[in-house]
Amino acid sequence: MLAAAAVTSVAVALAGCSSGSGSGSGSGSTAQLKVWLGDPVSPQTMPFVQQLANQYEKSHPNVKIQLTLLSDANAHQQYITAIEGGSTPCIGLVGNTWTPEFAGLGALAPISASAATLKQTYVASMVDSATYQGKVYGYPYDVGVRALIYRKDLFTKAGLAPPTTWTQLEQDATKLQNGNPGVSGFAVIGGNQWYYLPMVWNWGGQIAVQQDGKWGSELNSSAAVQAYQFYASLLRKDKLSPSASANWQGSDADQAFSLGKVAMMVGGSWDLQAILANKASMQPQIGTALLPSGPAGNNDTFAGGSNLAVFKNCTDQADANSFIKFLLQNKNVTHLTSSLGLFPATLSGVSQQMAPGQAFSTPLWKTFALQVPHSRSVPEASTWGGVEGSNDLINAMQALFNGQNATTAMSQLTSQINTQLNSKTS
Repeated sequence: MLAAAAVTSVAVALAGCSSGSGSGSGSGSTAQLKVWLGDPVSPQTMPFVQQLANQYEKSHPNVKIQLTLLSDANAHQQYITAIEGGSTPCIGLVGNTWTPEFAGLGALAPISASAATLKQTYVASMVDSATYQGKVYGYPYDVGVRALIYRKDLFTKAGLAPPTTWTQLEQDATKLQNGNPGVSGFAVIGGNQWYYLPMVWNWGGQIAVQQDGKWGSELNSSAAVQAYQFYASLLRKDKLSPSASANWQGSDADQAFSLGKVAMMVGGSWDLQAILANKASMQPQIGTALLPSGPAGNNDTFAGGSNLAVFKNCTDQADANSFIKFLLQNKNVTHLTSSLGLFPATLSGVSQQMAPGQAFSTPLWKTFALQVPHSRSVPEASTWGGVEGSNDLINAMQALFNGQNATTAMSQLTSQINTQLNSKTS
């Protein structure tokens, strides 16, 4: 999912935050705040953000907001280039998995409030995603999580309730597949680690931990090995998904589900939107439930989203923080996020979306709001981006699909991740 907000660089030094101009809205001069926006902002939603900027300027006549909509293509390297070249904006909508990396590069300004204080207002997993070495480097903007999406009609016919454990899911998927020829019991999504990496938590393991200033992967632990092995067995042993699903992305599962070929899948609220966009008449047949729990007793999943961060080179951080707080007002965030199947990253915003008449008020949609507290962030290592970019997490699952010994595959994966985690931030 929107694991990161894409940002591209504008390699020019304009009078503004990144070049030292702007003395704040309290003086006679005009502060020009460069603001870069990427995912979840899009060409369709950019006009609304521009309206917010215009509204802010009217109440802050000494501040000029310069918005730039950014491309997804090669975004990470382009952002790094901007940091190295000193051409960063004053404010950036930064993907949550990138925030520690940019903080580690010394590019972001820390927030004065502690993580514990911010968690009283914002979703805890999103605050964690903005935390690096004990300091917070961004305000959570949006959040999205995955839950269980299932064929309610098939479950009713089989006399089944939604599974509450992964073991039950395996059993139910087998029964549904056997009783409905042409329907796969569960959509394996092998080409995207966000659908199975969180299962390491469900089995009681950790992705990586830090000791004495050094990061170490724990994906060779018995819990992690068993989690990966279980997911692989759904395809290799149980054959609950088409063989092609070894390389599926979420969109492939969405398509299969909307065609009536899948009984269950893990997906985000954005996946449910896509399914209904493909076949709106299917809505009465669909149910949602919290993710099943693993042997460790939790059903935690990955929190995707983005953070609004102020860059260290910004010379008008007072106005920058003021504009961020304006953008983070629930009424200003919700208009954009709810249209995309996402939540504002404030606790009150998530709660408000469950109120009668709101986007997540019905049982079908409310599940995703209830899943939000059961979410976590990836390790706060500044080098985590290298882990994501390497595809090692996916390659290990592919190896298990192909029959490699799980202990061997996960030991190799651990070694690869340790190399990435302890490389120099660059």
